[in-house]
Amino acid sequence: MLKKYVKDVQPPVEHRSYIEARKMMNQEGYTDQDNSLGSKILQKIIFNRTKSSIGINEINLNGIRTLHFMNENSDKKKCILYFHGGGYVAGSPETHQNMLISLAKLSSIQIFAIDYSLSPESNFPKAINEAISSYNALLEKGFKNENIFFGGDSAGGNLTLVSTLKLQELSQKLPSKIFLLSPWTDLTGEGRSIKENSKSDPYLSYDNWLNTSLSMQKTVREWYAPNQNYRNPLISPVFANYYNYPKTLIQVSDIEILYSDSLDLESKIKVGNNEVRLSVYKNLPHVWQIFGFLPEAKQALNEISNFLKN
Repeated sequence: MLKKYVKDVQPPVEHRSYIEARKMMNQEGYTDQDNSLGSKILQKIIFNRTKSSIGINEINLNGIRTLHFMNENSDKKKCILYFHGGGYVAGSPETHQNMLISLAKLSSIQIFAIDYSLSPESNFPKAINEAISSYNALLEKGFKNENIFFGGDSAGGNLTLVSTLKLQELSQKLPSKIFLLSPWTDLTGEGRSIKENSKSDPYLSYDNWLNTSLSMQKTVREWYAPNQNYRNPLISPVFANYYNYPKTLIQVSDIEILYSDSLDLESKIKVGNNEVRLSVYKNLPHVWQIFGFLPEAKQALNEISNFLKN
């Protein structure tokens, strides 16, 4: 279904816009009334809010709009600061709310999901600055750094990594653990699994790997970080050096174009004698954790919950 209703109907690279990504994620203000029935069914299954005992309240963290997920069973001393994916051009806390509801319930840990600024309306490094500002707001609320966990998927995984690296650069205390769902760590468009997995990836790519690479470069160079050095570790954290880094869990699928981003990241983190665990799942789409009906989504969220609690 993903191949038929997302991958096979995307426009040519030269005509592709960030608007398509926002429509695909059913983002508020960007719904597409001309979507096929199959696309509408997919969006309804993934994005319509499910009923749950977890409450969702909109708050501000240092002026940044944030969704707060918790119920009476949530640990009052611990929290997750979550950064959604969407290529830095799409997505919101609402697009990931069902997954976050499940994670908050499984882990009994409250979650703060920030609505960081998207590109091209804002550019690098604004999202990083907002991530750090929201973390500082949690510290000001009385959370201790050892009780704060960072998490994110895809571009949000990138933001998780680079905001932690920036905190180190600023000599601030770090969160104690981070978890990454198919993180986007190499923004040069040259990751080897782009070539190896463009055909197998069910929706994040073109079948022609050169077009996939060009599409990724367009997102980064035209929208997210124009006129930058794309090997800058705060843009492509696969090129960073990792020392005294938080305990890290990485989840990725073996058929996605960002597969090598996770493999190479694990290697870099290990070099610095940090604690890192890579979990490779088989034959699943990019950020399958949002597909709540999949048993592998539940398995992955259980793994994250156990990693945070143990």
